[in-house]
Amino acid sequence: MPGKSYRRLAGAWRRLRQGRIALSPAQETQYENGLALENTLISDLLGAGFSQNQALKLIGLSKASFHYRTSPRPRAIDPVPHRRRSHPAALTAAEKDRIIESLSASGVSIEETYYRDLDQQEVVASLSSYHRVARQEGIATAATGSKRSRGPRAPRRAPVLVAAGPAQIACWDITYLPGPFRGVHYALYLIIDLFSRMILGWTIHEREDQFVAERLMRQVIQAHQGALRTVHSDNGAAMTSKRMKELLARNSIAQSLIRPSVSNDNAQCESFFRTVKYSPAWPGAFESIQAAEEWFGQFVEIYNHQHHHCGLAGFTPASVFDGTWLAAAQARQATLDSLYQTHPERYAHPPQIKIPPNTVTLNLAPNNKTHSPSTLAELLAS
Repeated sequence: MPGKSYRRLAGAWRRLRQGRIALSPAQETQYENGLALENTLISDLLGAGFSQNQALKLIGLSKASFHYRTSPRPRAIDPVPHRRRSHPAALTAAEKDRIIESLSASGVSIEETYYRDLDQQEVVASLSSYHRVARQEGIATAATGSKRSRGPRAPRRAPVLVAAGPAQIACWDITYLPGPFRGVHYALYLIIDLFSRMILGWTIHEREDQFVAERLMRQVIQAHQGALRTVHSDNGAAMTSKRMKELLARNSIAQSLIRPSVSNDNAQCESFFRTVKYSPAWPGAFESIQAAEEWFGQFVEIYNHQHHHCGLAGFTPASVFDGTWLAAAQARQATLDSLYQTHPERYAHPPQIKIPPNTVTLNLAPNNKTHSPSTLAELLAS
């Protein structure tokens, strides 16, 4: 049977026919003998009852190679490289020149040029041909010319916010709650207090809508009697709508927006959405808007009044918002003092209750931050 040396020579023979290498006379003879032996072997296998596919598989020859060996394609006398071949339906030189002339003199878009030629019965090819000729010749028309370079855009400055008390700065955003079927979602509008993390307002609707957003924000502003001085959000359509801007302007409230694609600029809202969707009570999907409203209403009640927020030293958002956390902190400190007196050996020093920060900042440089008492003892001493 032909061996690996024959296979190597077969590859060399193909390269020889392509004009890439030359075989010695001895190699040509070896190749011809191997080819004849392979053809004889195929005939013997077919005569022994093997099918053609079985015979070719047995000797390791592809069906395509055997087909072109037994039915060779006629060789072209003067072959033309593929890159220089043209389709029978290709544009003639005169037709191409006509399109170039029309595009260069039109001063309008390619589509407009095509339809003008079509109406004047001077069109010589399809619209796609007009586009192709324009690309090939580098013709820039009114609508397809290169855009004026504006240069690199200056990066938007990070919003810097400092809240020294509740209801001074409100952050808001919209997320989507899954409905009963794929593709069905409900828009959850949420407004959260930056200082205390307390939920100031929320609503759920079928979609994002500037009218719904404006109505919710107006309710929150009225509920806090003009205490709000800044509203912070992302760059969504409902957030940057004319109605929202006019509402904030009428109430002398500044509007703060995040940098594009920088979700960390609205970290409080994003963190709350994660708390919601990773809650053990999260149902995964809601049968209706009413079901979503019922579940989320209960969640907000628990979050505001029962959830011990780690960013607030374990106090609830509502207690930090209304100031009742101080009484709770004193009660906690009394409990720890009693525990320390009972088992002082368990502590290296008397335990101190941590307290919520007295200012909450967003994107404020560390060197601009002032010292905030971290324990109840520090707060009372100050």
